[in-house]
Amino acid sequence: MTKTTSLPPMETMSDVRKQVDRIDAELIALMTQRFACMDAAARIKQDRTAVRDEERKALVLENVKQLASRAGVPVPTMAAIWEMLIETSISYEMEKWDQLRDG
Repeated sequence: MTKTTSLPPMETMSDVRKQVDRIDAELIALMTQRFACMDAAARIKQDRTAVRDEERKALVLENVKQLASRAGVPVPTMAAIWEMLIETSISYEMEKWDQLRDG
């Protein structure tokens, strides 16, 4: 399980905005890592058809739903966000796969 950091007390909207901006920066840093994994996957997969793996996609979505449920955040919203993230990741990986072999 990943480590979570508790939030400091927030008394003003400035405090809230500061934390939201910090969290957004952390999310972008994590997305950078996630897309680095897509770069590696594009390099490792020898067959372009392996880029889209519906079984893996279903497992990731199920995992996200379980994590969201345990965390107490809206499951349908998290599933929708991850659906878009996964599809974006697949498109990105396909482009990288093509670049590595045709570029």
